[in-house]
Amino acid sequence: MIRMSEQSARAAIVALSSALVVIGIAPASAAEVRYDPGDTVYFTYCHAHPPAIRIKPGDTVITRTKDAANDVFQPTDKTVFPRLDLTRVNPQTGPFFIEGAEPGDTLVVRIDRIGLNRDWGWGASIPYFGALAPEYKTAMITDPVPDRLFIWRFDRSKMVGVLDLPNSKIGKVEVPLRPFFGTIGTAPAGKECISSLIPGPHGANMDFNEVVEGVTMSFPVFEPGALFMLGDGHAAQGDGEVDGAAVETSFDVTFTVNLIKGKKINWPRLENDRMIMSIGSTRPLIDALRIACVDLVNWLVQDHGYDKIEAVQLLGQAAQLEIANVVDPNYSVACQLDKRYLPR
Repeated sequence: MIRMSEQSARAAIVALSSALVVIGIAPASAAEVRYDPGDTVYFTYCHAHPPAIRIKPGDTVITRTKDAANDVFQPTDKTVFPRLDLTRVNPQTGPFFIEGAEPGDTLVVRIDRIGLNRDWGWGASIPYFGALAPEYKTAMITDPVPDRLFIWRFDRSKMVGVLDLPNSKIGKVEVPLRPFFGTIGTAPAGKECISSLIPGPHGANMDFNEVVEGVTMSFPVFEPGALFMLGDGHAAQGDGEVDGAAVETSFDVTFTVNLIKGKKINWPRLENDRMIMSIGSTRPLIDALRIACVDLVNWLVQDHGYDKIEAVQLLGQAAQLEIANVVDPNYSVACQLDKRYLPR
């Protein structure tokens, strides 16, 4: 006979209860909903935005997003300015009002599909922006980088982005395309309206390159309906988004929402086939790292039956840390753990 410890039994009950809650609120008549945003986008995450549409747990949404510059560039452009309007960057599609979502719940979003809907994207060197540039929080007397727009061509047959480098010996480079959403989240707490450039407990501009097709994300619900939004499509990006912009582009997207009633989380979480991940955002970078790791410890304790100190010991030997962004007003770090450490 197999005997479970009291702690293991508790963890199993918690996990089963959470699963049953999700299943229980998803109606049998889950719908597929198409939403065309047109030019209706928002540049803040805010409780006051009118819902784009209302959906129910279990529903799947098919929609599209604009690129981080609000689709103002053309492939023939050479510079960021004067086309870029800094008051209209990082446009978000939504918000999507999820019926039944209340503060203290957890919104669960599975990204079913991300589709490239054009054959190019842009990167840039932007004066006074980027991890290697002087900016408003680190004043320096060094010259800013020049204003320059880089146009990446997409070869979908090989799933690579191609960039001509006329001033470099190599001539051109190819990088793998791995589309993901740089910005995704819910309305923040405290009736705040926060720029879509700023990541926080509600998610938003985390620029985490694991937010790809097939992942499941969890977000705290701070407002009725959650008011979920997404945008800032990246066709490719290195860790940290060091130059201040990824390979920016627009997307077609399909996602499915669900809800865990009465389950409160404090920071965004991500799960794929292999890993669980908590994402913390603040400055300085060390505190973003601490937030992410503490949240992952809490996740292990509350959902998987770990003792807190033993969970910290496990992270000390098995955690993987990824710098998601070091260019936004808040930095973002993901603390990750392989699922093989979770009890069955």
